[in-house]
Amino acid sequence: MQSPHRIRLPYFAPTGSLPAPLPSTEELDAQPELGPKKYFKGQRVVRVGEHFVVKYGWLVKPIEGENMLYVSDKTTIPIPRVYALFQKEDEHGRMCTYIVMEHVDGQTLDMVWRSLDLEAKEAAASQLRDFMDQLRGLPAPDFFGSLDNRPLLDYLFFTEEARPEINGPFKTEAEIAEALVLKLQRDEADYPAERAAYYRRVLPSVLQGDGRPRFTHADLQTTNIMLRPDGTVVLLDWEMAGWYPRYWEYATAIFGCGGWSQWTDDFHAWVPKFLDEYPNEYLWLGNIRSFLWF
Repeated sequence: MQSPHRIRLPYFAPTGSLPAPLPSTEELDAQPELGPKKYFKGQRVVRVGEHFVVKYGWLVKPIEGENMLYVSDKTTIPIPRVYALFQKEDEHGRMCTYIVMEHVDGQTLDMVWRSLDLEAKEAAASQLRDFMDQLRGLPAPDFFGSLDNRPLLDYLFFTEEARPEINGPFKTEAEIAEALVLKLQRDEADYPAERAAYYRRVLPSVLQGDGRPRFTHADLQTTNIMLRPDGTVVLLDWEMAGWYPRYWEYATAIFGCGGWSQWTDDFHAWVPKFLDEYPNEYLWLGNIRSFLWF
């Protein structure tokens, strides 16, 4: 069964639903970038006027906007509304994706979590539990992958060239385990053969869910969770979302506690309030991520 929610590009929300005329692509380069600079060039996030935030660049993928439209259609999770999703070739001949979104007032949790009182943290965790229950309750397809049976976009499956055995989509969790071994061998030319053999032998048993995909945000760290002034939680940055094993959301959320936060707050202690815990899977996947990134 394939996901039926692939969006035909270009996508534009009905004119009557727009808070103002959409910005032109020519306006964007002159705008200052929001938030911290990315570790790589190829994407920018800018605010245009009072109403719009635009994420664009040749490294931005249409699937991020498609994920947002899918979640908006299938759940009540607060996320920025997508007003436009289209592609345009840049001056170097690269295809750039543009996601024009609603500007949401608020602060991300990495900025405010340490200052929140117990009641505010409990309220945020309660909302996140509802959001995760909604995502995990979506009818599952018969594959692990992005919408419409496309490759997974977690960086653990990234290759510059198309490698379906690493990128997916996958039919089984055993194929996911094998993809991780192949990724290690691809990225590290001198990766020890016997270590790869060990991982190939044990990963299928330690990374073992129940065989059913769950729709997963896959980057649920505090920089991607916004708190509005009225206490409403809004989820941002859906670029890696897709159908993953049941443990993936927890493993990536806990790994994120050592990302921007650098283990400087207690958000990790609140993750079990909105996600079932899979500490073994986190440790194994965290080890692989750390090896590939550092």
